[in-house]
Amino acid sequence: MRLAGILAFVCLVLSGCKSKDPADAAPDPAAIKAQQDLVAKRDALLKARQELQSKADQIDQQITEAKAAGSDTADLEKQKDAIQKQIETQQTDFSDLSNKLDQIKVSGDKAAQIASREAEMGSRERTLAEREAQLAAREKALAQREVEAAQRWKDSCTIAAPAAPVVITKPDGKYTKKDVTDLVARARAAMNKKGLINSDLGSNSNLESEASKALNDNDVTTAYFAATHLVQAVDQIQINRAFIQAKYNRLAAQVKKADEGTNKQLQDILGDVMQKYNDGNFGAANTRLNQLAGMLK
Repeated sequence: MRLAGILAFVCLVLSGCKSKDPADAAPDPAAIKAQQDLVAKRDALLKARQELQSKADQIDQQITEAKAAGSDTADLEKQKDAIQKQIETQQTDFSDLSNKLDQIKVSGDKAAQIASREAEMGSRERTLAEREAQLAAREKALAQREVEAAQRWKDSCTIAAPAAPVVITKPDGKYTKKDVTDLVARARAAMNKKGLINSDLGSNSNLESEASKALNDNDVTTAYFAATHLVQAVDQIQINRAFIQAKYNRLAAQVKKADEGTNKQLQDILGDVMQKYNDGNFGAANTRLNQLAGMLK
């Protein structure tokens, strides 16, 4: 009898242990289903938000281009504000879903938690893949814009050869030193008004020195003709897109030869010149180029 009682007790204990393990390991189907549904909704919300952000980035680019072209950006700004409000609303919904998922993690069993982690890992992998694809698309678009900008720069860099100067003559053909000095003064005044430096005159940059030398040699006629050509050369120069491009290229080549310590400062000036150039402010761009030329002396 005692043996039978012991066996019965052992069987009861074993039976109790056997029935307890499956109960502990059994997942809660409702919790798993709830987590999967929430993760799917969150993924869809995240994708929608990324699409909205991509649209916002495109509108930002359009606004930048419109401002550079001097166009009105009011409609674009309204579109951007509307998209931004949608993003903010979705951010609130996203936070609510995340909180619900956290609650299920706390109350759910071990199997549900494992399912949740797997779902999250899958979501993160998809998100990373989408971000990489978006970055690749943006890099491709930026590279294309740089190529197009470089081509536009190259195409517009060709400056037409200036017309032959018209010599200002006197009816009697007699020229005085005062005639020469008046012409030189007129040329200098025009250069100051336009913000020109001597190197902007190119092959005509030595005309003033030629006029001075001819005067010293009492060759007034030669001096007069050199001064006349100087006035004409200055009058023909226009501070426009082509002029800034040519001057920028000329000085940028000199910047490359500067020592490393100075080069950074000079490069910053060139960057400022490009910003003003893109804004269509050629006068300000020319002023900065003159500052750069002074530093390169």
